[in-house]
Amino acid sequence: MKRSFLFALMTALVVSFTACQNPNGGKVENPACTEHDFDYALNEVSGLYYGNQYSYSADVFNYGLVLSNQQNVYDLMTGSVAYSPNSQYLFLDLYSAVSSPNHSTTFKVPNGVYNFDLEDTTAANTAGGSYTNLIVTYGDGEEVAMTYFKSGTVTVTDDLIEAMLVGEDDKVYHVKAANKLVDNNNSWGVGSMPGEFSTLTGDYTVPFNSDDLEIYGENYGDYLCIGKDLWFVYVDNWASGDEFSLYILTDPSKSTPVGTFPISSDISKEVALVGYPCGFTGNVEGAWWLKLDENYELLAMAPLKSGTVTISVDEEGVGTVQVNAKDDKGNSVSGTCVTEVVTFYGSDEAMPLSVSNKVKRANKKVLAPRTKVMPSMVWKK
Repeated sequence: MKRSFLFALMTALVVSFTACQNPNGGKVENPACTEHDFDYALNEVSGLYYGNQYSYSADVFNYGLVLSNQQNVYDLMTGSVAYSPNSQYLFLDLYSAVSSPNHSTTFKVPNGVYNFDLEDTTAANTAGGSYTNLIVTYGDGEEVAMTYFKSGTVTVTDDLIEAMLVGEDDKVYHVKAANKLVDNNNSWGVGSMPGEFSTLTGDYTVPFNSDDLEIYGENYGDYLCIGKDLWFVYVDNWASGDEFSLYILTDPSKSTPVGTFPISSDISKEVALVGYPCGFTGNVEGAWWLKLDENYELLAMAPLKSGTVTISVDEEGVGTVQVNAKDDKGNSVSGTCVTEVVTFYGSDEAMPLSVSNKVKRANKKVLAPRTKVMPSMVWKK
């Protein structure tokens, strides 16, 4: 069992299609379906910047966009998209020779004409065919139309993103949206399941009073493409089964995740990222308190929504992690762990700080390579 708790996955897509519609659900005013088979005027732009991670050339940079009538639809951690009833989502996979100075934190796609590319060459000024598609939802969202394309262009100017695409159904799809700045500063947790998930019924002080304690951290580099390193830090009392599971964002100049970090969703700062259960994967992401039995099965949990995390290591190699937090019910969740069993691994090589050989890596969560959004990575709110 991985060190993450799985929730039920959301309802599967039911694919259907209806000719020449304006399924705006009253949210936006679309032009009449006279000039093209489908015309959509959308008013929101969400997106992720992937750098050159998915490009065959180091000098070509990838921008993933969703034009929609819904705001802020990307889950920053998984790249999945939460869809809503009566909505439209045009996914665009654009490649440019111009990089984003602020990474995925804030960006606009560079101006230019992007030619639809069925071969997915990732060349500059192309729109990758495999990841460019349209999803339209109807009614309560159970009825979904999904369209792939075979040709066309996407034109980006200072003020407008305009797509003219021919579907596999030979219909012409004309989609336009204002070229707004994509701002992901507070996009962490967008994909959260709704509701409260703490199993606590009151304040809880995590006991770190045994001889079987451990602080362990692993660096995944700039996993979120935001110019900061993502650390997974685990603080364990193996005797009691208590654990703080923490995602820490640090400046890439730091070799270890030491410092005081507010528990926050603001990715522009060095923070411990707020805890939430992802609606697409069912995994717990961000900062959590977990209680596990001897088989590492989950007994209790609480997402950490506010407060601070302080991590330090002294000259003797003794580590201290102090957590003062609130869960999603307003309960206080706190604890201070002091131990010589401290190990931090960098993204490229091991950087052990422990004075002991006692390192328990059992069942630590491991990140899969970052993925891009495919239609299968869309889930219903």
